[in-house]
Amino acid sequence: MNWRFLLSKNFTFAVFSYFCGVIIKGVKILVLTETDACCGPMTAAFLRDYSPALEVVSAGKNPLESIDSMVVTAMKECLIDLSGYVPKAVTELDMTAFDQVYECPDLPCPATMEECRVLRDYIKNETYLFFKQLRL
Repeated sequence: MNWRFLLSKNFTFAVFSYFCGVIIKGVKILVLTETDACCGPMTAAFLRDYSPALEVVSAGKNPLESIDSMVVTAMKECLIDLSGYVPKAVTELDMTAFDQVYECPDLPCPATMEECRVLRDYIKNETYLFFKQLRL
């Protein structure tokens, strides 16, 4: 086992986490979607996972009653629990409280679990690109 690699990787991660926290601490982000039952909660969860320093809220223009059950299952596979999530209406929020608004593409909720995993992975990648842009 190459200990120097492990140490340098952990050190790099620690420095990255510290500076990300300093740069984006307290940034409030609104993730806006149509229904807040699929893409929005996943995007918000990934952003919080990338940096706990971010304050992220997901809301929808026309929210559904509950989150899609396949979304909960797919996110649980990434060790993120969305089981208690309740979709919110954007009209309930004070829009001036947010520093950034990330509008998710209007993608339909998946019909199968495999489609949900593909969508989750797509959202994870897009969310990471957005997160990297925040650090600029």
